Amino acid sequence: MKKKPRSYSTDFKQEAVRRMAQATSITGLATELGIRRKFLYKWRDQFEAEGRAGLERRRGRPPGSKSHSISPPGPSAAELRIAELERLLGRKQLEVDFLRRAFEQVRRAASTRTSDESKASITRSKSRSRSKE
Repeated sequence: MKKKPRSYSTDFKQEAVRRMAQATSITGLATELGIRRKFLYKWRDQFEAEGRAGLERRRGRPPGSKSHSISPPGPSAAELRIAELERLLGRKQLEVDFLRRAFEQVRRAASTRTSDESKASITRSKSRSRSKE
């Protein structure tokens, strides 16, 4: 389970930065304060760049930064129509291929049946009518 992120006061951050300047071991100071070393460096950089105002900033995206979640514009109506027509064309091509193969099979079956009939006997059998002569 994740811990809830802690919030530190501006006074705490400023005091940590002051002590960091005098500390012999940054790791030891971070352990003593119960924070991660990266926060000390981050707070020092913010304090040097903007003074106390840099330490007062809230968590989250810094003000004035651009959002990276802007998605590219979606496809236009024409592009959607083209995609739909390409799908339909693909389906029709599958149907044509299927019917072409079926027609070839029927043609082969018909040609083998015709060749079998030519080999049959030439003499006809008597007609079997049941009418009285």
